[in-house]
Amino acid sequence: MVVARSRRSYCRILANLLLLHALVDLSMCHEKTLRKMVRNQSKMVQTPFDDKIGMSVSGMAGHSYLSPLNIHRASSSRTVPVKSQQLRRVSLVPSAIEITRGKIISRIKTSQAQNLQTMELRAARNIFLNSSKIMPQKFDLYSLEGNKNKKNDSTWENIKGTHRKPSPFFPVVDDNNLQTIEAQPQAKQTIVIPIPGSQGKYETDDALLVKGIFRAKAPAGVNIEPNENRQTILLDSDSQKLDYFMEVTTSLPSNDGYNMSIEGFHICASIESIKSNIDVQKRFTEFDIEPSWMKKRHFWNNIYNSRYEFLMRNSKWPPLKVILVPRSYVNTIWKNTFEHYNNNSAHKIISNIVKKMNLYPNLTFTWNEISHLSKWWKTTTQKNRAGFRKFVKAGRLEVTTGGWVESDEATTHIFGLVHNLIEGHQWLAEHLNYAPDVAWLTNSVTHSPTLAYLLSASGITKLIFTNVHYSWEEYFAEYQISDFVWVQNWISEGSYSSELNKLLKQIGQDRYPSNSVLSHYLQFNTDGFGACGPNKRLCTTDFDFFKHTQPGHIHGYNVKEKSELILEQYSKTGTLTPHNVIIAPIGGSHHFATQEEVDYQYNNYEKIAEFINVNRDIYKATIEFGTPMDYFKSILKRNLKYPSLKGDFLNFADMENGIPAYWTGYFTSRPLLKILLRRLQATLRSSEILFSFALADSTNDSQDIDVNIIELLTKSRETVARLLDRNVIGGTLSSHVLRYVHENIWTTVNDCWKIQEAMVTLFTTNRTRKNPYLRKYVYRDGEFISIFRTISPGDNVLVFNSLSHERYEIIELITKIPNIRIIDHNKKDVTVQVNPVWKYNLNNVVVISKQFFKIIFAVLIPPLTIELFKVKEASITTLNAATIYCVHCIVEEDMNSGLYFPFTIQPIEQGDVQLESYKHRLVFDETTGFLKTVVEKDTYTKKSVVIDYGAFTGSYVNSGMFLLNTDTTKRIRDILKPYRKTKIFMILTGQLITEFTSVYGQLLHHTVKLFNVLNSPLSSAIFIESKVDLNVSPSNRDVELFMSIQTDINNGNPPEIYIDNNGFQYTPRTINVTRRIESNVYPITTLSYIQDRKQRLTVITDHAQGVTALQEGHIVVMLDRRALFDDGRGVNEGLADSGATYQRHYILLENFSQTSKYPVPHSKSVQLPSFRANYLSNTFNYDTDIYIIDKNLTGYCIYAIIPLIKATYPCDVFLLSYRAFLDGITSKRSSTNVGLMILHRQSFTCQINYESLVHCDVDPNLSIQNILPAARTVFKTNLAGTNQGTRLKYINLEMFQPMELLTLRIHS
Repeated sequence: MVVARSRRSYCRILANLLLLHALVDLSMCHEKTLRKMVRNQSKMVQTPFDDKIGMSVSGMAGHSYLSPLNIHRASSSRTVPVKSQQLRRVSLVPSAIEITRGKIISRIKTSQAQNLQTMELRAARNIFLNSSKIMPQKFDLYSLEGNKNKKNDSTWENIKGTHRKPSPFFPVVDDNNLQTIEAQPQAKQTIVIPIPGSQGKYETDDALLVKGIFRAKAPAGVNIEPNENRQTILLDSDSQKLDYFMEVTTSLPSNDGYNMSIEGFHICASIESIKSNIDVQKRFTEFDIEPSWMKKRHFWNNIYNSRYEFLMRNSKWPPLKVILVPRSYVNTIWKNTFEHYNNNSAHKIISNIVKKMNLYPNLTFTWNEISHLSKWWKTTTQKNRAGFRKFVKAGRLEVTTGGWVESDEATTHIFGLVHNLIEGHQWLAEHLNYAPDVAWLTNSVTHSPTLAYLLSASGITKLIFTNVHYSWEEYFAEYQISDFVWVQNWISEGSYSSELNKLLKQIGQDRYPSNSVLSHYLQFNTDGFGACGPNKRLCTTDFDFFKHTQPGHIHGYNVKEKSELILEQYSKTGTLTPHNVIIAPIGGSHHFATQEEVDYQYNNYEKIAEFINVNRDIYKATIEFGTPMDYFKSILKRNLKYPSLKGDFLNFADMENGIPAYWTGYFTSRPLLKILLRRLQATLRSSEILFSFALADSTNDSQDIDVNIIELLTKSRETVARLLDRNVIGGTLSSHVLRYVHENIWTTVNDCWKIQEAMVTLFTTNRTRKNPYLRKYVYRDGEFISIFRTISPGDNVLVFNSLSHERYEIIELITKIPNIRIIDHNKKDVTVQVNPVWKYNLNNVVVISKQFFKIIFAVLIPPLTIELFKVKEASITTLNAATIYCVHCIVEEDMNSGLYFPFTIQPIEQGDVQLESYKHRLVFDETTGFLKTVVEKDTYTKKSVVIDYGAFTGSYVNSGMFLLNTDTTKRIRDILKPYRKTKIFMILTGQLITEFTSVYGQLLHHTVKLFNVLNSPLSSAIFIESKVDLNVSPSNRDVELFMSIQTDINNGNPPEIYIDNNGFQYTPRTINVTRRIESNVYPITTLSYIQDRKQRLTVITDHAQGVTALQEGHIVVMLDRRALFDDGRGVNEGLADSGATYQRHYILLENFSQTSKYPVPHSKSVQLPSFRANYLSNTFNYDTDIYIIDKNLTGYCIYAIIPLIKATYPCDVFLLSYRAFLDGITSKRSSTNVGLMILHRQSFTCQINYESLVHCDVDPNLSIQNILPAARTVFKTNLAGTNQGTRLKYINLEMFQPMELLTLRIHS
């Protein structure tokens, strides 16, 4: 019996061996067949530019760049066949290859029994999710509550409190789909460029490796101490081996819907588009933007004269009422500094007006900029301050808008617009007990619905503006539309109860949305004397009684003649309205700087008004001095019905010598300045958040906030608001003032860093140390550098996440020691990559430093949390060092003998290049080095994404700092042509990042990066950095440089692009390619996307710039510009000072869900960005804050991790700002502290999958007391927080609608 069983066992073993041998042979045969198929395929290379036809897109059959002269003509493509070459793949997958003593060993050869699918799946196993922790159910992220008596389980499912689904580390695919992709023509047999081996294991033996995620067991000796305010992990600095103690929160809310993938909650938004009488974007596409009257430079003709004569004879036409509005404004910063404008103009104007209003009882005045008013207030007498208050209270002196400055509405981010209004409104409330009710926005040439929304949220219900496209000027005049209700693009389902509806007596279905503003367009695109009528020359010469006529020009002998002359202009203007009430501005820029001008203007206009009013029955008209509020009071007595309007006015154009002049050039002017200003705003935001939390916590501690810190914060707030002036944020400054602005930026950012250092010191110590022991670390190429300091073993690194959601971030530090390891607060090694520091020299080689290195590591930081990382020395460096592939790379000369060089440099072979992560496979053209194809591994879909660079040639007419005008007689320039033969390619590949850099001399350094961070929005994005320097060649004159992205997305013909408004809302733009290019350029501040019914491509930016398209599936992103000629708009100089600028973008490819649950896009809904797009945009705009603790000072840090909040925010709620009220704060403790928190419900589409991306609360309802540790009472208030508001205990979806802002006044 035993022998028989042995024989049967032997037979089974033999049969299994024979079967295994057959499978091996079959696999080898299958592999040989695939290789033969790939070798037989040829490659076609398309040149990116054709000298005969201008620019063409490589790799895009049927798509081409079009000459501006004939934009519809499809240019032919020229292809050049070359010999079949092997396709090179750079993979982020470490397990796809092995390195043995410098030799590349393919696993296809060593493991032939495995099929392609098995190898593809195995290739993803060594991908690191760069976190050593998993989010628990409650937001006691680092608490052992609920788990202190339980052991950590090694399986994913048994880790308690984890709401993230056990996402697979590799997709489930079938062989057919995989082999189909592998067999496609562009995926030939590849030469695999290896990735350095996986990171060395420095973790302790008791660490758990859960599917590539390091997670520590609960350390011994954990002491739990309750604390009502904050949960922290204590760090025993005296111990060589760190001991961690936790303070846990005793009452944290249960959060059953913690992860976005939980069923039952759908936090995405499907918002219906609102219906309006006027759709600005739709109507603009129907205009004839080059009408026949262009040569006359004005639309007024006999038709308008006939209507005027008819209405004058019509007995039903209401009598004319003219509101004379004396006003003046002074630029904050433009051709001179703020101090110059204030001392020489603003201070004199306000003083003169206060003095003369005591003399002239009918005199009124309107002022706008709070920056100049606050400066005057500090230096004037107490008598003048009392007089100013008296006239404001009487209504004779009206302060409009209330912004610190008048900012540009096209290029300013939502944070800047909000900060500008808050700073001004709080100053008015504190010093004048006054809140504006009317906004006057006549200096800006662009108008966004975002600012209309913010004005409404601030309590302003009325708006006056001018400067619209001349086609809109004609349209408003033709249809007598002088006033309308400006509504937002979406339907708000909340309560429509608002001051505007009460004012207009609207009830029921006739009510306007609560965020609407009654708006008045000031006729004839001017806010000065020229607004009196269609004859601007007459208005500005005969009726500016100080600059153009003799003093005392109006007298008894000519008062009738002069009065009738200007009354005719007023009457013609009145026919452009339905109610015959007009505003006649008196003054303008820098007017009333002398007392004589006040006397002349007032006395002469008073004589005209007196004559007309005495003869009102004859002339059917009255004239009186008043303010903008008087205008709205008058029209509301005559009319309560107004049309509704939605959209924006961002492409302003006026006439210059009968030629359109488009103010779309400044969207891109001076990109470096725009980047620095955005960084400055983000730095102030982080400082405000840290200060507010520290102040709220200081009431329970003996440590006080230093009064010097309060002074720095006050100064920083004012300076940042001042730098939001429209000429600063737009980059339209004179060159010598630009240096002044840079000095202000640098001083302010240093002050903000000092505030942050002081606050983080309070949080991480026992609050007895007054002097900061850490330093802010900022080192970004081409931007801020806080301190040029390298890290070394023994140093500590603190990372602060100022976002309201957890954050995946790639941290880069500079070091002189490449053998570095990073330890997190759980004593676990973080995945580290060592990259070289290199520079390009004039010998056309890349020089790699032997003295400096980049230490790169990925972190996952919880929301509003400070986390500690320790720098240790590693025994092995080569495992973390990136591999360099480069032909024209050299190592710098060894100045100090014995310097260790951890990198290996290998040559790049011929053929296209592939970069791979577990999400994407990118194919780069071997000729240009630019991206041409993206393969999505989740769906195995190949998408054409062709990137290239080019330039429009600017015209010498109507082109300059403000204006954009392309020369249609010249084709699109191949600006890279001089460098295409000498370009350099370099590849850096490591465990976290793989990047491909194309160096085109000093003109362009183009880098594409892929991030290998599992289940993070970073892994879904393609990072692109373009270093541009137009200074390298004198031939780069009158250049409009752009980056082109050509896709296979069918977004319509004409194409439709979605562009954000100030990072707050999103507007579709139809690009009419039959029009001139400059008329189709629009500003983006955060992102833009194109889409069809299946897919979407999103371009995310970190600063404002212009964007347009030349054809379907195309996006053109304007990068930089030069204009040698003055455009005649006041600066009196060209634009030729642009330097090297690092411009960063994300490209995000996404697919729409085809299920009935999430329908495909349709025209009735507001098209929203995806969750990933919002997430990446927030991380782009608000950097992580990094602080370095020197190894000799690490003992002061006693906390390893400090969450500033007790629970997370809902997934679609973003913390826009949290700032403290500084009134009455002294160096002593205050019994109560008040903070202003502004939340933005950043809605995102349901049509794109958003599950399992980050941990957050999917319940749209929230309680601030459950989130903020020190909150006592919460009030809902207006945007500026100037009223007490209504008390809230709980915030539900009805109170806080999608897309909306919510402002809370928090007492702690």
